[in-house]
Amino acid sequence: MSSDLGTRTTLRSALEAVADRLDRLDGVKDPRPSVDLLAAVVLGVEPGNELGGLDRPPTAREQGRIDGLIRRVEQGEPIAYVLGFSPFCGRIFEVSRGTLIPRRDTEELVRIVLDDVRARPLPDRPLVLELCCGSGCVAITLADRLPGADVVATDLSGEALAVADRNVRRHGMTGRIRLGQGDLAEPAARIAAGRRFDLIVSNPPYIPSGGIEAMGPAVAGHEPLLALDGGADGLDFHRRILDEARLLLSPGGRVFLEHEHDQGESAVRVAHTFGSEYEDIRVLRDSGGRDRVLAARLGARVGDRD
Repeated sequence: MSSDLGTRTTLRSALEAVADRLDRLDGVKDPRPSVDLLAAVVLGVEPGNELGGLDRPPTAREQGRIDGLIRRVEQGEPIAYVLGFSPFCGRIFEVSRGTLIPRRDTEELVRIVLDDVRARPLPDRPLVLELCCGSGCVAITLADRLPGADVVATDLSGEALAVADRNVRRHGMTGRIRLGQGDLAEPAARIAAGRRFDLIVSNPPYIPSGGIEAMGPAVAGHEPLLALDGGADGLDFHRRILDEARLLLSPGGRVFLEHEHDQGESAVRVAHTFGSEYEDIRVLRDSGGRDRVLAARLGARVGDRD
């Protein structure tokens, strides 16, 4: 279907109209594509580079590319996968069908973690772990905002880690972030080589198995099931992470796990099943006042054990 660029006097104004249109069509609804990102894709240049020449009429080739983007989104494909990139916390990240699309809810996870770290600073040169890292957007953002930290990011999916590796290199974090493939604690423990983590952060799968189809075709039909399915109640990975984190965290180390807005009380109950091993168990709210993140601190005695 034509995007009616013939009525637009410049490529910039055409892209502004297309960004609005794609945002209305997108089944994921998060996040809205920027004009600069659209322009980079249409012009075939690396996102984030300085762009010029947008204040001219679009060429027929550019019009064809934009019409192709619109056609794919009209057919139900998420914008992020159509573009191959998605914004997160002010940066642009490569995404693929093997990675979850970054969302504002996870930007809230990062904000909550950084607020907590400002209130209760980490040790010098802290060791930070992101589990289920997907595209690596959280690990890269934390490495940027915590310049003294060593960061480890792991995922079970080799495809996701390949994307994360490209994002690490794209954002100049090769010397700051180490990636590992495997199931939760195993690659993290191997990479840490005896060191304990001061901070564990994760946006794990948390959609209940029976609720995935209700997320709509843009999500259920396109995003990786591995990154969505959290088991019967959506908290299977929270249980496993809290269990395995006891052997990964330093004494007093903290863990932050994103969850759905209606899972807060259940997530707290999960944390309490570990008795006194976790302290300061809290549910932290996002900017909209919704329960969003389970936070807990490992007790000193637990962290001291072999």
